[in-house]
Amino acid sequence: MKKTLNLLDLVDKETLDEILDAFNEVCGIGSVIADVEGRPLSGEQNFTRFCAKYCRGTEDGRKKCYASDAFGGEMSLKQQEPYVYNCLNSGLVDCATPIIVEGYHLANLNGGQVLEEPIPKEVAIARAKAIGIEDIDGYLEELDRIPFVTKPKLQKIVKFMAVITRTLSDMAMQKYLLAKQSKEYLNKLVDSVSDCIFAIDVNFRITMVNKICHDAFGFEDGRLYGKNFYDLLDPPEKILECKSKLDQGEEDNFRVEMEGVSGDGSKFPAQVSISRINDEDGEVAGYVAILRNITEEKRHEKMKQDLVAMLSHDMRNPISAINKTLELLSTERIGTINHKQEHVIRLASNTNDQLCSMVNSFLDIFREENTNFQLNRTEFDLNAVINDCIEEQSLLLADKQLKVRHATDRECLPASLDLIRMKRTITNLLSNAINYSVTGGLISVRSRKVLGRNRDLCRILKPSVVDRVSANHKYLWIMVKDQGYGVPEEFQDAIFEKFFTVESKEGLGRRGIGLGLAFCKLVTESHGGVIFSRTPTSKPLTQKTPGCEFHLVLPASA
Repeated sequence: MKKTLNLLDLVDKETLDEILDAFNEVCGIGSVIADVEGRPLSGEQNFTRFCAKYCRGTEDGRKKCYASDAFGGEMSLKQQEPYVYNCLNSGLVDCATPIIVEGYHLANLNGGQVLEEPIPKEVAIARAKAIGIEDIDGYLEELDRIPFVTKPKLQKIVKFMAVITRTLSDMAMQKYLLAKQSKEYLNKLVDSVSDCIFAIDVNFRITMVNKICHDAFGFEDGRLYGKNFYDLLDPPEKILECKSKLDQGEEDNFRVEMEGVSGDGSKFPAQVSISRINDEDGEVAGYVAILRNITEEKRHEKMKQDLVAMLSHDMRNPISAINKTLELLSTERIGTINHKQEHVIRLASNTNDQLCSMVNSFLDIFREENTNFQLNRTEFDLNAVINDCIEEQSLLLADKQLKVRHATDRECLPASLDLIRMKRTITNLLSNAINYSVTGGLISVRSRKVLGRNRDLCRILKPSVVDRVSANHKYLWIMVKDQGYGVPEEFQDAIFEKFFTVESKEGLGRRGIGLGLAFCKLVTESHGGVIFSRTPTSKPLTQKTPGCEFHLVLPASA
């Protein structure tokens, strides 16, 4: 491939613009696909007036913006990960990920035009003058309209950007492969790659491999040709299912983890990426598969899990020591304290409790993955526990001027559950609602005992959980509803996965969920219950603050 090859030779501008349109719907930030020198290849999508009218409104300003975009892509390429940085022109927060095809850096996806903190007025004025801005007041007025974004949210955006650039790279690679029919050329190309690469015909037989494939699977040179690709994988049904979906046009490519099967029958963990190749009429011409032996990655992952478990366990001692110290202070055993000091101690105690809960969640999830997670059921009043959880969040609620309304159809709601873990689950849901509620909003909590055939419950049960709720059984049903920015429907199941991140269409919504909701799911399902989220359809995500509901449905004692 020539280094002078342009991305537009492989992916047309209309497609680039469509991809950016979809990206902007999710993230809501300014974005552009630019070449390695920062010159736009796509439209400048969703740009703020500040950047479009002022920063790029002068010749010097536009040159600086181009240089900034090029710098971001270069640093991202150098660090081998998405790069977040301050724009070299105005100081706004930007981010970049490179688009790479066959090892060549063709372009960058640049996004941002947000702030993490205000820019001092005198600094902004100096920057405006440096690029020849005459309308300083207008420049400052538009700067004041730049949205603020937290670091966690920006990290989720750059992860999504990385997915987009990988997709673009795959699209460009597919076009490039279609343009090259020479088997000799392809052999030279793929033999230089450290991963196993397979060319597969429409009957799923191997037609070409790179040299490393024979070494990885223990076959003599040439012995892999003509073999069924699925014979090299276990279970073969999994890769055949991917092929079926590719053939039906449901997906363009798949990435799955399976086991590779060597010639001697031994197995090794492998990551397989497979893409469909079309002919000029859009029909299946074959497939390209990339297989990587991930034995080392699995070993490192196990080491990481062991380290997390060890650190989480060892962190309990200093957390307990802090709790004892705060208890000594709050009970005035070592001296009297005033009202302000008491307030600060309560804040520190709440924060320490959250840290303790986080450590315990790490440990519980680790135990579950290693089959050591056990429940300790006791009898208690669920309504009283909910009220205690609300009270413990009072300082955080007051800080955001939030109100909580707890509605229940009975004064006492008996439960036979793991009290400590259930309390942490409810606290996680409340904390989640607080984090993503707008200031001055309302959080609604409802708890009641219902039959599985309850009309209100049946109306909202998700297809993914409806089969796990029996019509004639009794359930404890808890709902926590906020007035935040909601969760897009396509992500409402995935948010309960570990370390899953998600953006709203406005780019202002839920900044991603790590272990909190994964822990809630673990506890709920361990009790035989279900948990799911929904954003009320009466107020779509295109409007502000549609809110989000989290529903916890647990089997009730008789």
